[in-house]
Amino acid sequence: MTDILVNEGYAAVGYEYINVDDCWPERERDARGRLVPDRERFPYGMKSLSDYVSTRFVIVVCLLYHFDRPLI
Repeated sequence: MTDILVNEGYAAVGYEYINVDDCWPERERDARGRLVPDRERFPYGMKSLSDYVSTRFVIVVCLLYHFDRPLI
């Protein structure tokens, strides 16, 4: 999605954000009941995704919910 927004000109006209708000966690939580990023969709982790998006956009926001440690 990031590449599409840049390559098709959306970023040039003001689009600044990429939201990952659904379908990012595994179906099952970890042993402590915490959400876990989907290892198939994000094999290199959320940090890698965030790093890539930040190379194409200026703004990267990570909102955490019920995590003991940051995902990025």
